[in-house]
Amino acid sequence: MNAGEEATLEVALLERVLSAFMVMAPVALAAVLLLAPAAPREVYQLNLAVDIPVTLVAGSVGFVRAFLTDKLARISCPCDPAGLNAIDRGTVGNRSHAASVAADVTVYGTMFALPLLDLFDLGVSRAFGEDFVVYVETLAVNTAIQNMVNFAVARPRPLAYAGDPAFQDTGAGYQSFYAGHVATAFAALSAASFTLHKRYGTGIWPWLTTGLIGTSVALERVVSGHHFPTDVAVAAVMGTAIGITVPWLHTRTRSVGLAIVPVPVAGGQGAGLAGTF
Repeated sequence: MNAGEEATLEVALLERVLSAFMVMAPVALAAVLLLAPAAPREVYQLNLAVDIPVTLVAGSVGFVRAFLTDKLARISCPCDPAGLNAIDRGTVGNRSHAASVAADVTVYGTMFALPLLDLFDLGVSRAFGEDFVVYVETLAVNTAIQNMVNFAVARPRPLAYAGDPAFQDTGAGYQSFYAGHVATAFAALSAASFTLHKRYGTGIWPWLTTGLIGTSVALERVVSGHHFPTDVAVAAVMGTAIGITVPWLHTRTRSVGLAIVPVPVAGGQGAGLAGTF
C-alpha cells in the first residue's frame, strides 16, 4: 500500500470514528442525565427530544461519506494547476505522510481528550452529561455541514492535481473544500472554550489554545498535500462558528419574573412593575 492509499484510508477511518461516536454517544448520555446528580453548576439547557434526533441525523451523514464516497463524488482530474489561484497553486506537489499522521493524532486526541478532561473536572454529574450532549451535537452538526459542502463543491485535493492515482482516481480525492480535520479541531476546541467561559468565566487562554492547536492541524493538512490554504482557512472559520453557535443555542437563560409592587410616592403609595432578569 502506497502513501496515497494509506492517507485515503486515514480519511475514511476518521469519518467512521466520528460517525460512530456521534451516533452512539447520545444513548449513553441519556442514561447519564437520568441517573446523575444535579451538581456542579449546569450551564446548558437540553431538549433531548430535539438534541438526540439532530445528533443522530447529522452524525449519520458521516456514514454516507465513509461508505458511498466513490459513488457520490464527481471525479474531474487530470487537472491543470494553472487554473488555481496564486495562494493555492504552490500547494500542488506537497506530500508528507508524517504531517498527515500528525494531523490525525492531533484531531483524534483532541476529540476524545476534551470530554475526558470535562469528566475529570465535573465527575459523573448532570452538568457533565449536558456538556457532553452539546459537545457531541456540535461535532455532528459540524461534520454534516462539512460533508455536504465537500460533495457539493467536489474540489480536487492538491494530491489529485499532482496526479497521485490514489486521489486522482477515487472519490476521496475530490473533497478538498473545506478541510474536515481542521473544522473538527476548531469546532471541538471552540465548544470546550465556550463551555469553560460560561462555567468559570475563563479569560483568553482557552481561545489561544484553540487557535494554536487548530492552526497546527491546518498547517499539517496543507503540508501533507490534502488541502489548499483556502480550504483550511474556511474550515477554521466554519468550525469556530459552529463550535460557538451550537453551545450558545443551549445556554441556560435566567428566569424572567414580573410583579406589581408598592412604590412610595409623594402623598401616598403607588404601584410599580418590578422584574428579575
